[in-house]
Amino acid sequence: MEPLILTVCFLGALVQITTGLGFGLIVAPMLLAFYEPVDAIQMTGALTLLIVAGIAPFVRRRIMPYELTRLAIGTLAGLLVGSALLLMASINAIRVAALMALAYCLVRYITVMIQGPSREVLESAEPVVERASLFYGMASGVMSATLAMPGPLALVFLRSRGLNPARVRATVFALMVGSYSGMLVISIALSGLSDTVLAGITIYLLPTLAGVVLGQLISNRLPDLFFDVMTTLLMFSTLLVLGLKIVNSYF
Repeated sequence: MEPLILTVCFLGALVQITTGLGFGLIVAPMLLAFYEPVDAIQMTGALTLLIVAGIAPFVRRRIMPYELTRLAIGTLAGLLVGSALLLMASINAIRVAALMALAYCLVRYITVMIQGPSREVLESAEPVVERASLFYGMASGVMSATLAMPGPLALVFLRSRGLNPARVRATVFALMVGSYSGMLVISIALSGLSDTVLAGITIYLLPTLAGVVLGQLISNRLPDLFFDVMTTLLMFSTLLVLGLKIVNSYF
């Protein structure tokens, strides 16, 4: 078990740095297979927070303040709803909800890739006010609290607007810092912090940091197409993992 999770943590951190998401998508389903839901979510959240908190200061000039603010407002509400769901709902119910949300993200993302970005210019000076940003932010917060995956919905929303991938990554990193911080505070307040979580973080920290270093070295050399392809493959692979876990739980 340990070698597999160590490898997954390394690869998750590498993809997180190069695409803007990936660690939660890859690591959370794996940890959920071996740990209790709350422990798995806290470990994933803590490790991902270390990644994005270390990178966010270096990309702060690319962050889109308006989009970040709108998403963050929705995320705050979503964190509260998601934390309550994690305590009350069964893990399978949470997995099914995540499966539906990720399926929607995948369809939206592929549609944008095929049709191309919207007519909005990549560096628009006038932010477009949309209720959708609040909705996506709230859904992102729910997924952060229940599955430690706040990134996919936020990323799909921003990319569907035709925004530059580098600015999207920076904004998603910033959103994740607040989302994971809030999720951990609420989760620890409601469920406490077990020795299992502390031990897991200690064990999985080194391969995670190794993935961060390598990802930072190669991220600026990758084309936008790689960003889109890797994001699509990540969402698709996570759909398969969640789907198999749901099916196996009934047989």
